[in-house]
Amino acid sequence: MNVKDNFVNSVVQKCGPAVVRVQTEQKVEIPALGNAEIFSFFFGVRPERTQERTRKGQGSGFCVDGKAGFILTNAHVVQGADRISVNFAGRHASLECDLLETDEVIDLAVLQVKDRSKLPLPSMAMGHSESVKTGDWAIVLGNPLGLQNTCTLGIVSSLERSTGETGFDWMRHPLLQTDAAVNQGNSGGPMLNEIGEVIGMISMRALFGEGIGFAVPVDSIRSALPSLLSGKKVPRSYIGLKMKSSLEEQPHEGAFIDVVLNGSPAAEAGLKEDDQIAEVNGHKVRHFDEVQMAVRSASVGSRLKLKVRRGKESLSKTLTTADIRKLREAGPQASPKPQHRVVIIP
Repeated sequence: MNVKDNFVNSVVQKCGPAVVRVQTEQKVEIPALGNAEIFSFFFGVRPERTQERTRKGQGSGFCVDGKAGFILTNAHVVQGADRISVNFAGRHASLECDLLETDEVIDLAVLQVKDRSKLPLPSMAMGHSESVKTGDWAIVLGNPLGLQNTCTLGIVSSLERSTGETGFDWMRHPLLQTDAAVNQGNSGGPMLNEIGEVIGMISMRALFGEGIGFAVPVDSIRSALPSLLSGKKVPRSYIGLKMKSSLEEQPHEGAFIDVVLNGSPAAEAGLKEDDQIAEVNGHKVRHFDEVQMAVRSASVGSRLKLKVRRGKESLSKTLTTADIRKLREAGPQASPKPQHRVVIIP
């Protein structure tokens, strides 16, 4: 008795050829320890000689324009890579790729196949994540644990997740949650609906727990693509705050400032630790995610009017949003890394 094909079979047949294994190589220098240098190494003396090694990594990706050879993956998959290549299912030879640009804020990178003689390539269509509902089917394709051409099935578990739980004003970006199995190596692979349209890109999974994976919505990807395809960074606004929902002595809802980054628009406007942001552009603030959303929706160079409570005082502050690139250029001391309750999977 023959078993009939279902919608998952159809999606795999339609989209599977456009999924790639992304392979990276990065040259790193490590101490070259000969017998004479072991003693110095253990006693804290840095060896004078180093040797170059190649560090390899891998992830997943998918082709969205077969005629031009454009491939999407996560920014963290290709971060620091000196050489990037991709493997399409059924093609034995790897294809070298150029990295056009990355958007680290939403964890997106755009690659382009170097050898134009290999074009056209299989590709898949991007759908619209704004129409996705909780409970919709979610089909994940990729290369978990190096196992190429793997398919897992689940549903969209939630639309309400974000990278903003740490309180940084530049971190409020939406994520789709799924219970489809996601493992190391799935990063950058597509999450598809039942008709084979991309609705998201797998980016992270829960550190502790099964059946909790996260994907960048395709609408976020679509909005960033014009800049990335032209080799330009996507302008992203920030004001330089880390916020919390309450003070220890005031355990009620609100947006309280925890940290003000030196040299940021918030610092220049005179905002201080423990200030409470009561309003943004005339809208009452009940939780710091409302501040994050206001910053995220503002273009770089926009003016934000804040009403701030400082003790018994009520203050008005006007800030001009700056580009997130300035924060990166300031270095790690000015840009603390948020501690997520999820773990990015390479």
